[in-house]
Amino acid sequence: MFISVKNQHVKELNKFALPLIIQNITGMLIGLVDEMFIGRISTEAYGAIGIMVALMNLLAGIFGNIAVTFNIEGARKRGENDNKGFDLYFISSIFIDIIIGVLYILIITLFSNQILGGLYGLSGEALRSARTYAFITCPYMMFQLLIFTFNSYFKIEKKTKSLMWISTASTVLNVFLDYLLVFGKLGLPRLETAGAALATIISVLFNMVAISLMIKKDNKIHTSFSKKCFQPSIHLIKESIPLIGEELLEGSIFVVIINAIISNIGIIEISSYLLVKYLIDIILISMHMYGSAELTLVSEKIGQCKYRNIKDLAIAGILISLLIYAILSVVIVIFRKNVPMLISNETDLIEGAAKLIIPMVLMNLFNPVQTVLKYVLLACGKAKSVLYITALVNIVVLAFIITTYFSYAGLYFVFIGLFINYFLLTIIYAVCLRCFLIKNGF
Repeated sequence: MFISVKNQHVKELNKFALPLIIQNITGMLIGLVDEMFIGRISTEAYGAIGIMVALMNLLAGIFGNIAVTFNIEGARKRGENDNKGFDLYFISSIFIDIIIGVLYILIITLFSNQILGGLYGLSGEALRSARTYAFITCPYMMFQLLIFTFNSYFKIEKKTKSLMWISTASTVLNVFLDYLLVFGKLGLPRLETAGAALATIISVLFNMVAISLMIKKDNKIHTSFSKKCFQPSIHLIKESIPLIGEELLEGSIFVVIINAIISNIGIIEISSYLLVKYLIDIILISMHMYGSAELTLVSEKIGQCKYRNIKDLAIAGILISLLIYAILSVVIVIFRKNVPMLISNETDLIEGAAKLIIPMVLMNLFNPVQTVLKYVLLACGKAKSVLYITALVNIVVLAFIITTYFSYAGLYFVFIGLFINYFLLTIIYAVCLRCFLIKNGF
């Protein structure tokens, strides 16, 4: 019986997550193609634009927690067969996304010099490249947040194959536009950084419009719902605050401080680190997609009061994510001297990245486990607990990293600190989930 339950949940997770993995791999390829072209412009452009892209994605990740909250609340409403409540949360999430997107456009337009020059210390050609990319892609935030919400809609409806096909088409479009605009093919001017930015924003816009048209055809939401979405909007924002706090601590603050530390060590170090981090992020896609599956399926099980399935879903998600990470890690370790060449032809950058692949793979060993457990806890309504745990662990680990940085200024001490971070979070999250299950009689 135990094995059959395990197989049942493995199939359920795979059916949900595999199309999402394919979708996100194609989505990551949008950034990968940009980096391949930018990496062939100059090391300075690669490092500067890499910082801008990392900042942009971090902010999208922070405010994307509105869509995560909609995913949790919407899945519970579906589990309770409350279709009207589901529709109200959906419309409310869209309104919030638009407001945040407009604010981001205004901030980037008015304060890009202060952000890129003051915070990251960029100047000269690096600053000009980063500003160009930032101005052209400033609508990206609105588009991406709307995509997050639309994706959550399809996840709750368990129609993730639709997302896969749209994302694939968007990636093909981006590759084609990159070829035309970055290097000036078919008689078009050579736009370099501006071309990569235009290709990205056009492809993301296509992605958003295509998904919205599918939802308009599929969803029977009346415009009158917009008059009733104030309270659901307030609820989504309120419930998102712990998630945003956790993202700020673990995502923004961690990444900004670590990028700043490594950037002060040297431009080759930060460029090499960002290159390898991008590769690691690609092979870690599965942990986020299985975590997303856990978020939806566990929320639905809670809405149906089926608590006995939560443990099996968590174990299945952890094992699958670890297996995929292990297999892909072995591949990039074996070909560590060749993989960086896919992104750049700069000799110093390739050599620096090749040296970092093994330590960064080991650094992320517990990352898939803690990520899946975190999503399960979020679905269980433990967002505040996740926030407090993250704050405590991050403070301890950041103290270690900063202390060792000023003592040794060594890059590898940063990796040791991040390994400790993922390990501690894994242990504490596992204990919290066990307490939750015991409290509910399982």
